[in-house]
Formats: sequence, structure tokens, C-alpha cells
Amino acid sequence: MNIKYIFFSCLVLLLSNCGGIDDSPGVHHIIKVSEFNLSTSLDQGTNSHAINEVWVYSTTDVLGVFPLPATIPYLDEDGSGFIDLTISAGIKANGIAATRMPYGLYSSLDVEIDFVAGDTTTYVYNSEYVESANIILCENFESSNRFQSSDLSVADIVRTTDDNWVFEGDGSGLILLTDSLFYMTSTTQEQLYDLDEVNGPIWLEYDYKSDNSFAVGMESLGGMQDQRTPIIIHNSTNGDWKKMYLNLEPFVASTPGSVGYEITLDATLDSGEESGYVVVDNFKIVHY
Repeated sequence: MNIKYIFFSCLVLLLSNCGGIDDSPGVHHIIKVSEFNLSTSLDQGTNSHAINEVWVYSTTDVLGVFPLPATIPYLDEDGSGFIDLTISAGIKANGIAATRMPYGLYSSLDVEIDFVAGDTTTYVYNSEYVESANIILCENFESSNRFQSSDLSVADIVRTTDDNWVFEGDGSGLILLTDSLFYMTSTTQEQLYDLDEVNGPIWLEYDYKSDNSFAVGMESLGGMQDQRTPIIIHNSTNGDWKKMYLNLEPFVASTPGSVGYEITLDATLDSGEESGYVVVDNFKIVHY
């Protein structure tokens, strides 16, 4: 037998028995995030959310984006024996998968534990709005309806307390469309949301379901001229409630000098249909 081979084999055995070689090279410590929960206070409105993935950061790198429930393998490549991760909630801005991003207005989950190869540590990601978040509760339809239909509308948006329509609480906003009630355009009245001086992201959050398309947008008042713009068009949700994070920053940036903003909501009966519905709830504007 080759003398060099015998010597090398004995050396490996000796070192492994005395701990000189890692007996589990390449074995990860698994971080699991089982679920995401959002807690809100009364003046922050609903705790509904659409967090289905998390963004994971080490102190130097982005480790990846993981769908919930998340399984995050971590390898102690620098031999520090310590895991230091920041886990952030991820959204689809404007409901578009291509614009996935971390939602910085929800607090992150910080993971600081000892690295143990082969171990698994499980967390529930309990989050809240960050302290610097400014939350404007626009309309939750619990006791009022700030949306007023225009004179051009033949349909209307009404506050409903019917359990078949209500998302949560006591009320939601309902639009019913038919052949004769085929068009509705509305705007929040005299709220004048002050956004012109906001620096950074501005989000409109709301819950909705529909079997008919509809548009949500903003109206700017004052400035160079009033401007009413549908920002997003929603299609049927097939009866499922969905949560939207609508990016208002581009619209606000394009309307400098405005004295205030209103939320707009428009719906027209889809072509070829005899009836349709739109239900909305929990409009709130969130920014730093």
C-alpha cells in the first residue's frame, strides 16, 4: 500500500478525533419563520396585511427573499459562531409581483442567536408599524362614508352593514352595478390630506374584493391646477378579499404645491355583464 496514503489517512483520523477538523462541514443552522402577525393600536386602524414573504439580511449581504412559512438556511462561513440577521416584511407594491420590495413601515424581526450546525430555530414574526410611521385613517366605513358620488354617476357607493359584504367590524363600502346603474365616480369629501411636504414613500393601504373592474386614484387640489388621476385598475378578485399597498409617491411628486389630496374611486359595469359589485374597506395613508 502507498506509504503516503497510509500517513495521510492516519493524520486525518488523528485530527478528527481531537477536533482539528470540523466534523460537520457545510451544515446549516435553519431559521424558520412560521407566520407573520401585525399588531395595531386603535388610532392605527386595521391589522389586515398581505405579507406573504420576508427579506433576509445579514450584517453585510442580502441573503434572499423567502415565501412564508420561510425556511432560511444559514452557514457560519466566517466562523464567528453567531447569527445576526434582520428579517423584513415583503410586499408587492401596487399588487405587481415584479415590484416586490421590503415594507419599511412595518418593524423588522431581529435574529441574534448562537450558530449550531444542524439546529433549527423557529420564530413567529410579530410586527407593528415603526415609531416614525404617520398613519392617516381615511375611511373604514364603521360609522360614516366620506366618499361622495359625482353628479355624473348613476350608481353610488354606500356604507353596508350586511355581513355578506362586510370585511371586518360593522361596515364596508359597497358599489352595486347593473344595466341601468352602470357607472359610478366618487371622491372623498373635504379631507384635504396633507402630503405635499412628505419626503419619502407614501402608501395607500386598503382591502377590497370585486367581480367587476374598478379604479382607485387621487385628486390633487390647488397647486398649478387640480388633477384627478386613476392610479390603478383592479380586476375581479373572484370573491376573495385582497390587500393593496398602492404607491402614491409618484403622483404626489408630480403635483407640487397642492394644498391637499382626496382619494378617488371609479367603477363602470364590465362589458357584456348584467351586474357587478365592488366592496372596499380600511383606506389609510401611511408615510414617514
